[in-house]
Amino acid sequence: MSFWRFTRSIDLKASLAALLFMALVILPTTIASAYYFVLASDRYVVESKFTVRSIRGSQSGGLSSLFRTIGIARAEDDTYAVINYLLSRDAVREVGPERLRRVFGNKAGDVFSRYHGLLSADNSEKLYEYYLGRVDAWYQSKGGLVTLRVAAFNPVEAKELSETLLRLSEGLINRLNERARSDAIAYAERQLTQAELLVVDAQKALTAFRNAELLIDPLADTMKILELMAQLKKEAIDTQRQLEEALQTSPSSPSIPGLRSRISALEQQMDKERAKIVGGDDPLASKVSAYERLTLAKDFADRNLTLAFNALQAARQEAQRKQLYIETVVSPHLPDEAIEPRRFRAVFTVLTVCFSIFAMLWLVIAGSREHMHG
Repeated sequence: MSFWRFTRSIDLKASLAALLFMALVILPTTIASAYYFVLASDRYVVESKFTVRSIRGSQSGGLSSLFRTIGIARAEDDTYAVINYLLSRDAVREVGPERLRRVFGNKAGDVFSRYHGLLSADNSEKLYEYYLGRVDAWYQSKGGLVTLRVAAFNPVEAKELSETLLRLSEGLINRLNERARSDAIAYAERQLTQAELLVVDAQKALTAFRNAELLIDPLADTMKILELMAQLKKEAIDTQRQLEEALQTSPSSPSIPGLRSRISALEQQMDKERAKIVGGDDPLASKVSAYERLTLAKDFADRNLTLAFNALQAARQEAQRKQLYIETVVSPHLPDEAIEPRRFRAVFTVLTVCFSIFAMLWLVIAGSREHMHG
């Protein structure tokens, strides 16, 4: 009796295992095989490779240094910008939603894999999600290349879509070039305009000072007074020496009073000239100080104007020199054989996953039964 129960238990376990194996492994694998080998439509893949270059100078070593010596360098930041654009809704919009619906909804595709087939809705979000499943782009840092991959049910449409995306990428680079060029030049032009206004204001202030003080150059006038005072001082010293000689040689000389009068006149003249500079109610020294501040401001504005003008010229030259461009390394080709879907790999993947699920589930069931009987 116990042997019969043991045999029956084994038969139940075998039947349960067979049923689970059929349901979890054989059936899904059969369905996957039927779909991939009978229903699944061929998809043609077009791959193109390009790099984003910029003409700019830089210091580095290795192969990059060789490129930079002739003014060519990789522009990695802009490369990622192009990749993000290719995988964006902007690219979908510029390619044209209706065109993408025709390409991805081609009747050559089976109802399960084409756009808006048996299981998919038709709206902008679904179109974008489907686009990301058929178009991909990635950056290879080792070679500095971007690979653009496009899959479609028609080889001609796949090639044309790839060419369109490359052309739109070049348009993006051209817009980036124009934006960078216009921003740099506009900033330099604003700086030049501000520098010109500073020069005009400084010149107006200097002119107003000259009109108010009735002086062209107070500093030059001061130098003239100082030169006159130096001459008067020298003449006073010479006259004093003549007076001393006259007093020593002929104290009663009739020229002595005249010499003394001349010395006194010279000293009065020096005091008068000195007062023009530092004395009186409106001394020239204060005017010189104000004039120097105004001329300093004018000189600073002139130098700033020169720098702003040079900066504008440099910005224009740099705008012409710092050019981004796309260099196509591998052009889109017309595929003569479909490489997707990868049927054997897909079926093997389904088989492996299903068998793993079956094995885990059976281990759980067997463990539970042993625990119950134990």
